[in-house]
Amino acid sequence: MKKALLIIGILLFLIASVAIADDETVDATEPVEATVRPIAPHFTSLDEAFAASTDDRNYLIDFFTDWCVYCVMLDTLVFNQQDVMDYFTDDMTLVKVNAEVDTLLAQKYLVSGFPTAVMVRKDGSEIDRIVGYAEKDEYMQILNDYQLGIGTLNDLLKKIEENFDREMAFEIADKYKYRGGKEEAKRWFSIVIQKGEPTDSLTAESRMSLADMSLRAKEYDDALKGFSGIIVDFNDKPIGELAEIYKAITFRRQGDTLQAISTFEQFVADHPESEDIEYAQKQIMKLKGEEESPKEN
Repeated sequence: MKKALLIIGILLFLIASVAIADDETVDATEPVEATVRPIAPHFTSLDEAFAASTDDRNYLIDFFTDWCVYCVMLDTLVFNQQDVMDYFTDDMTLVKVNAEVDTLLAQKYLVSGFPTAVMVRKDGSEIDRIVGYAEKDEYMQILNDYQLGIGTLNDLLKKIEENFDREMAFEIADKYKYRGGKEEAKRWFSIVIQKGEPTDSLTAESRMSLADMSLRAKEYDDALKGFSGIIVDFNDKPIGELAEIYKAITFRRQGDTLQAISTFEQFVADHPESEDIEYAQKQIMKLKGEEESPKEN
């Protein structure tokens, strides 16, 4: 993501806007209904896109799933805009891949959340990727920058050698995280933590990212330890509140239904004004096997 996003809140955006397989996101945004407008011209197979190529343009592989809300939002709010359609006609080739159908390609590029858009060269090598949803102007700016080699992982690694910057280090860690570089991501997040104050925003975001990595890897004990520590150290901050939700999610994914219910219920009691109350209450009902009451007209 762009450096401008690297302030308190980027992690909330990333976690809320990236759907994780076999789980639900905290954000309760309803799916955007499809419009009748077409989306940008695209291929559904990378091999077919390569075969049809007549120049050396780059390719954007949009990995999506049928159940991903933010994937639909990309189609209906970004990819269907005329200037975007023109861009994928004149400057870059779009390839839309259902990651649950072409699982081999998703595995090749180590896709762990949706939507994930991987920009590649004609030989298939990765330039960089966009993880999650962004509004059209920001999304297209990132693509244009990547085309110029700006803001890519290689670009950031060169820049940080010349002048260390914690926000840049966080961005490097985040890029490694989403392209499967687990150990490199851990190393860079640890550097961000070591170079900062124990309770500053980048430390909080780095610790949350490390716990999230453990959750995605199904290392539930490590995830619970990480989220619990964040709750204690940032109990009066939004990220501490988010960690409580993700602690409950971790219990649920671990199969500990009673602990998941208890943690969600504690969240509701502790944060009656939270925007995530509805989500927590729905999870409690699902875990208890209760049906939602129909809404009155």
